[in-house]
Amino acid sequence: MGWFFTLFYNDRLDELGASLISSIRLFLYLIIFFTTVHLYGDVEKPVVGKTKISKVEYYKYWNPYRRVLDLRGKPQSFYGQIYYQATYNKEGRIKTVTRFGKDRKPKETYYFIWSRSGARSEYKVKFHEGGNVSRLDKDLYANELSYVRPGWVAHFISRSDGRPREVSFSDSIGFKYFSYHFNYTVVKEDNIFSEVVESSYFDSNDAFVGRHLLFWEKGAYLRMIQYFDPENKTIQTKEYLHDKKLQETVRVIIDQEGKEVERKIIPLMPPDKYAYKYEWTGKEVIDRGLQDIDNLDLAIEFAARAEDALNKANADLVAAKQALDEANERARTATKLMRKAEGQAKDVESFQARMDDAREEAQKAIENMYNAEREAERARLEVAAATATLDAVQKTKDVEDYAQDQAKEAKRQAKLERKEARKKARELKRALQDSLLGSGPKSFLTLASGQPVIVERTLKDHTAGVNYTFGLGRRNMFTFNGKEIDIGLEVNWYDFASDSIGKNFQTLSYFLIGQINPRLGWRWIPSTLETGLKIGGGLVSPGYGFTLGSSAIFHLLPTPITIGMFTQFNWVSGAIEKETRTYWTTIGLVFGVNLQDKLPGIFDIDLPNIFDIF
Repeated sequence: MGWFFTLFYNDRLDELGASLISSIRLFLYLIIFFTTVHLYGDVEKPVVGKTKISKVEYYKYWNPYRRVLDLRGKPQSFYGQIYYQATYNKEGRIKTVTRFGKDRKPKETYYFIWSRSGARSEYKVKFHEGGNVSRLDKDLYANELSYVRPGWVAHFISRSDGRPREVSFSDSIGFKYFSYHFNYTVVKEDNIFSEVVESSYFDSNDAFVGRHLLFWEKGAYLRMIQYFDPENKTIQTKEYLHDKKLQETVRVIIDQEGKEVERKIIPLMPPDKYAYKYEWTGKEVIDRGLQDIDNLDLAIEFAARAEDALNKANADLVAAKQALDEANERARTATKLMRKAEGQAKDVESFQARMDDAREEAQKAIENMYNAEREAERARLEVAAATATLDAVQKTKDVEDYAQDQAKEAKRQAKLERKEARKKARELKRALQDSLLGSGPKSFLTLASGQPVIVERTLKDHTAGVNYTFGLGRRNMFTFNGKEIDIGLEVNWYDFASDSIGKNFQTLSYFLIGQINPRLGWRWIPSTLETGLKIGGGLVSPGYGFTLGSSAIFHLLPTPITIGMFTQFNWVSGAIEKETRTYWTTIGLVFGVNLQDKLPGIFDIDLPNIFDIF
């Protein structure tokens, strides 16, 4: 009987051990496989921003609404044709597109700014040559407001499908000349649907000038254009009858009275390759061109779900590992039970009971191992899906960050352009002042009276009277460091009366004066206002002194008379006593007249050209 138990025990143990070993071996293979995928699965991932992108490319076709370029080639292959030069950012999206004419000269340039997701973009167009704005789109714009000059910019606001909703045209300093607004409506008549595009145009004061309607059958074939005046009366209608068999189009023009004034056969007007495609389902119109546009909100929601899936997959992986540990523990427990059963088997019933317990524990261990394998496989798939989703969302975030950087750069560039525009405005203001006031030499006479307001304490016991100044001289006599310098002679009467004997300070001064007239181009300064800064020195009987002053003079054009205000600082020495030095500041009014070279030529001195070296 003992050999029977031994044989039965060995057979069961071999069967159970072989099953456990196979299961454990399979699970170890799975663990090794998952670890390999986790460690090395990302080796072949492309690195965002490292893709080599062509910086400049040339194309024969350009659709700004779809942001599509086609028919790529070399610039020399487009000789004598219109072609486009495109540049790209590091994400491979269009940055600029420049149209070149048949003369190989640039006509206009499109500048794009993209959203973070890359689904939306806005753009502006800078014109390099003057002409008609209909070169951007021959149907959307009207002749009433169409002419543009070099340097003008068209600012576009787009719809979600890329087509313009508003566009304004302004010059390089930001003054708006006219603008357009566009509305898009789909209508259905007799099971034939059409898209109606309304183009309304406004002048620089946003006053309504007119509008026209474009009727597009199936969003591709232009059927009719109706033009209206500001009173909404029809002034002209153009109909287009297309014949695909004859490959021709008949254009019919009808005047405001409803009479046909022209019928002409023109080449067939086929739809654009990238025109917006519509489909009528019987209940609604579907725009197939919008189905490829990404939704950033959907991507963010999908990213959140992917993150939840990744967290759940990690939790399932931890649970699978715990199940594996439990299975191993059960296997070890089964082995201990069998060994204990062998040592304590005294009769068949106790041995059989222990064998049943061991068999039950082994079966539970096997089932737990299979469950752990299934959970591990499911966790691996969910981890892979979540990782792929997070990579896509990370790329979207990188695009958004780049768009923010581009926006900052555009803002900085706008500040520079605004600063340059202000500089040009000041230059124009100075040129206007030169044209009004004259930039050539001319003679002048002035008479000024002023009251001392700040007096040094040496003169505190004196009675300050009105000071008078008579001056004559020559404007723009020579140039120093690019500035025009006026030269003149001033005779001043100083009146500081005193009751003390020998302290009376009432005398004349004779100063040689040099004055510079800066042209301030600030907007709030009138064009006929001339500012001046002067410095001079000379004799103050019986001593000497010097003066500093500034003035603001209005030219009462077209007369030669001038009027203004001045402030002047005077410093004198030896006028009262030999060692006496004093100073004061005067504010007053000045009157003058420009003689337009009617004075004798006493100031017509040929100065040497040494001043021009500065």
